[in-house]
Amino acid sequence: MGRFEDMKMTMLTRKLPALVLTLAAGQLALASGAGANPELGKGLLSGLFAPSAAPAAPAAPPAAPPAAAAAPATGTPVQVEQKLAALKYDVGPADGNIDAQARGAIMAFQKVSHLPRTGELTSEVGAQIMATNSPPGPLAPNGEPHRVEVSLANQVLFLYQGGTLTKILPVSTGTSATPTPTGTYRIYRQDPGWHTSALGRLHNAQYFVGGYAIHGSNSVPAEPASHGCIRIPMTASEWFPSQVAKGVQVIIV
Repeated sequence: MGRFEDMKMTMLTRKLPALVLTLAAGQLALASGAGANPELGKGLLSGLFAPSAAPAAPAAPPAAPPAAAAAPATGTPVQVEQKLAALKYDVGPADGNIDAQARGAIMAFQKVSHLPRTGELTSEVGAQIMATNSPPGPLAPNGEPHRVEVSLANQVLFLYQGGTLTKILPVSTGTSATPTPTGTYRIYRQDPGWHTSALGRLHNAQYFVGGYAIHGSNSVPAEPASHGCIRIPMTASEWFPSQVAKGVQVIIV
């Protein structure tokens, strides 16, 4: 009995292609007889023998997001002080101690860079200092090689020696009620130590016109506050007189 069933299956398998063709032809005839589009029958016939479609390729993984831009280096306190010194700010010893002199240098940098005048070393200020490649240019390019330049707008002093910028200091000049005179002058008198004048108490005063002088003060705020003189920090007042002399050009703009 099993052998007879095997023979039937074999015969059925051999006849299957013919049966499929017959079925397809019948569907085609039926479609044509009903007035249907003959292409429909062709489509049915081709569909029976069309090779199976290849499996779809897997979807590509999503593109990686673009890498974030590297944050600017803020530098350590020592590195910031070293950079300020290289930019000619009077920072004092580069020892990582952000003392009054270092804060004055930071303040001068902020003034030159048109940043808020806080004197504080924040990460943003440190990054800006570290990213600065060169000191500012001269206010008076045609000035004498050894000269002092003062910017009333930025409240900073530039000392040039031999045509080269050597120091940048924060200053406080005259208020709108008692303004500092602008123009080109020369140092005509040097008074060492403390002295009291009609314009206030002065340390190591370097007079450039009338009673107006560049001098040391215990108060050098971020904005104009003097009676017309040019105040510099006491730390700078100690060495400044030895770097200028009578006759040195002073340009105030």
